[in-house]
Amino acid sequence: MGQHVSVVIPRWIDVEGVMNFRDVGGWPIKDGSGYIRERIIFRCGHLAGITPKGIETLKRLNVIAVFDFRSEPEIERQGHMPDIHGVTHVPSAMFTKADYSPAAMASRWKGYFEGPYGFPKVYSVILEKGAPYYRKIFLHLLQNHSIHSNKSIIVHCTAGKDRTGIFCMLLLGLCGVDDEIIANEYGLSSLGYWEPEEELQRKAVHLNVTVDDVRIVTSAP
Repeated sequence: MGQHVSVVIPRWIDVEGVMNFRDVGGWPIKDGSGYIRERIIFRCGHLAGITPKGIETLKRLNVIAVFDFRSEPEIERQGHMPDIHGVTHVPSAMFTKADYSPAAMASRWKGYFEGPYGFPKVYSVILEKGAPYYRKIFLHLLQNHSIHSNKSIIVHCTAGKDRTGIFCMLLLGLCGVDDEIIANEYGLSSLGYWEPEEELQRKAVHLNVTVDDVRIVTSAP
């Protein structure tokens, strides 16, 4: 995944109808030996609202596969990514429908409301449940993306922050990127994604908290 010279590129890419779309590459390796390759792995929020113009952007970026971490209830609410010629959609839901029961949701979200100390608890659950799906993506990269390949993939969940962020943390960490840079990359989601007010209100009612509480926990800690 590394290279010796980094091309200066825009990290944020405007894909119409998609939030939080950015390149995971371009970061330096901490021993100074190179950089993570750009334009190979992208992360974002869900693609259900992508427009025809946005689809053309994906084609220009040579995207061949989209790994979708969303679960069935999320897809039912937000919609599927439209079919795109030449792009394989890979369902990679790590949470089942049962994980979205009121009791399960309340238990999982409790950690978010415990602040920075609660996030590691929630993320440990995501890491455990997501391990088989993260492994699948790593295998795809090894099998389909040689040093000479110009093809790319997308990883995403609903916001492109938590489940997606943990995969990107693993990827960058394995490639030798410094922990502080990985944390800063994670924090970029606070700039790239925001919840519509009606969605914040829906979650607040479901979790019996205030809208401001939900707004805080849906941003990067």
